[in-house]
Amino acid sequence: MPNTTREDLLGNMPEYSETNLDELIREANERAHPGRMERLRFLLSFQDDDYVPVPVLAYEYFEEARLCWLMGAFVASIVMAQLAFEELIRSQYRAAKGIGGKLDHGKKVDDAGFADLVRQARADASLTPSESEDLDRLRKLYRNPYVHPKDTSKSEPVKSDFFQQAMKIQAPQLGQGAVSEEAKDAIGLLQRMFLPLARRLWGVDSSGT
Repeated sequence: MPNTTREDLLGNMPEYSETNLDELIREANERAHPGRMERLRFLLSFQDDDYVPVPVLAYEYFEEARLCWLMGAFVASIVMAQLAFEELIRSQYRAAKGIGGKLDHGKKVDDAGFADLVRQARADASLTPSESEDLDRLRKLYRNPYVHPKDTSKSEPVKSDFFQQAMKIQAPQLGQGAVSEEAKDAIGLLQRMFLPLARRLWGVDSSGT
């Protein structure tokens, strides 16, 4: 069988004019409009206009998580929400511990996982017990099953396997859960907690002082 080249593949692709592309975008926007309206209302139901000091990378993750939610990229919104919290907490410990600094249990700040950072922040009273539980839930129940899907057996029913995760995306009506609802929970937590936590970690109250 001869090798298939990139040119062979491209040669079999349909050609689209600018008008065709514009029409495809318009049709896609029309189909997605109702869902985006509802998701935008959800985002706007959380208002926080006070000054917040947020490290640039953590803030970029925060905004991209919200954008993913708005556009209906639900798995991406879950992952980005967790990354936003992780980078926010890690940034504070980078500043507090210095270059090459270590957490209390000896792991370097840059090598620490999300669970390590949450545990340290709870020990330092930067997180309340309920907040740390919420972040652990975000990691264990929502983020990890999509980032680390497993080929589980019947002897391990508590672990979400790759089939369950796929059904949450492709066929939520089958009862495995819905990625859209998981993403809503993740973004709701991000909206409620991220900016107040940033103020607390960086010692700035809501008046900006």
